[in-house]
Amino acid sequence: MDLEALRLAEAFFAEKPEALPSVRAFLLGALERWPGAEIAVQKSQVGLRDPRPFCALTAPGKRVRGRAVPGAVLSLFLPRPLESDWLILAVEAYPGRFTNHLVLPADPGELGGDLWAWTAEARRFRCGKD
Repeated sequence: MDLEALRLAEAFFAEKPEALPSVRAFLLGALERWPGAEIAVQKSQVGLRDPRPFCALTAPGKRVRGRAVPGAVLSLFLPRPLESDWLILAVEAYPGRFTNHLVLPADPGELGGDLWAWTAEARRFRCGKD
């Protein structure tokens, strides 16, 4: 595990301390499930790739589409739009490729089965790996 990349990812969310527990839990959970994945910290997002990007975390402003955001948004790159209460917006960025923007739960304990199943689906879709 690249501890420096994890530290940079945590620093990315320094202004949103309420998001840190969930962001940390999500990144550690993803790296545990997919040891070949890498954290890629960029100016506007923290992504996971293996070798292609399959999801990204962002720290949006105070409101997204009329609702308060607890700190982090998870974007999953899938072949379909999702249906979930966590979904903010699904955009067909390219034909057959949807970017699904979800509110990352504030409580790390809520990072459950659906979220991990969708993330695994995004990894399969973008990286061709199970």
